[in-house]
Amino acid sequence: MNVAKKSGVALMVGAALALSGAADADDGKPVKMVKKPFTPEKTVQPMKSWINVFTHAGQWSGKPHVDIFGIIQPTARGGEGAIDEEFGFTRARLGVRGTMTEDISYWALYELGRNGVTAPTNGGARLLDAQINWRASDWANLRMGQFIPDFATAITPGAVVHWVDYTDIEKSVYFFNRNGDTETNALRELGVSVWNEFRSGQSSFTYEIGAYNGRGLTGNDTDDDKDIIASAQYGYGPWWVHGGYWTGDREVGGRDLSKDKWSLAAGWGNYVKDKYWAYAEYLETDEEQGGGAPDVEADGFYVAAGFKPSKKTHLTYRYSECDCGDNVGPPGPRDSEVHTFTAEYFIKGNMKLLAQYDVRDDDLGTDDNAYWLYLSMPFSYRLTP
Repeated sequence: MNVAKKSGVALMVGAALALSGAADADDGKPVKMVKKPFTPEKTVQPMKSWINVFTHAGQWSGKPHVDIFGIIQPTARGGEGAIDEEFGFTRARLGVRGTMTEDISYWALYELGRNGVTAPTNGGARLLDAQINWRASDWANLRMGQFIPDFATAITPGAVVHWVDYTDIEKSVYFFNRNGDTETNALRELGVSVWNEFRSGQSSFTYEIGAYNGRGLTGNDTDDDKDIIASAQYGYGPWWVHGGYWTGDREVGGRDLSKDKWSLAAGWGNYVKDKYWAYAEYLETDEEQGGGAPDVEADGFYVAAGFKPSKKTHLTYRYSECDCGDNVGPPGPRDSEVHTFTAEYFIKGNMKLLAQYDVRDDDLGTDDNAYWLYLSMPFSYRLTP
């Protein structure tokens, strides 16, 4: 890393430290010193599983309801070298969700913006989610359709995630497939799963296991083989640990090509609500490729920590490494180390302005630093019967 980049990092860190001192304004009232344990703010119980959000489970209000919801994230992006400066949409999504009975809920969502997700349709609308959830018993929910399997922490909804761009290892695990839907899968799969969340006091346990086509948003399977994705998460107070395993194979030219992926994460604090939080995640993928192409092999990790200097601001630092070999691209080898700095300002409710700056060091020698700036506005309107 050259002197200019080191200076840039130091400057950003210094600014973050300065901003962290700008807490909420003094209201003139005497400060009562209370000794508290060093635990995240407002965290009495562990974070709820994100599967609850994406299935709309547990939202029965005594009668059926329908919500029109979505998110708009116009984005400016730029950087060094081959990175173009341009305006676009990280997300421009519209959907419906609701409940039919106390035990049956549904969720459907379209991507309308021109971005990587809609590239195969030349910017046309593309179905992301279409799922039905049935709470079959106190021990199990059944959900079926197209949705995000609970494999890793990338399941976090785009409205509350603290950065714009995914890490290189996440892209390698989720997005890259030489014979598939490169960088447009949007984490989705088409299939069926059984899941449930158990909560008691300060403890929680969530599991999910499902069978999927394994073709992302391309939908139709090419053979009778299915991908199996399983995950489990345990939380106690502010602490939590999560693990996922993804395996499958597909037939190409009479040859079975295997696929194995792993994830392991651990964290402290509710990274949506708490003043302080931190977590780390390790990911690995090994996918055989047809047509003489080299296998997709990659592993890496990232650690992230966040701090809320005030009620309307949030600062995040993320460090990531990816040992992506010479077969994950494009273009070419992408072994990388990336320092990511983000700052958020909450305008009203969950509407926010987010800025991200990446300081990159990779095997290509380009080390193209990049920035993103977007305005994020999630919305929801309940239609009453």
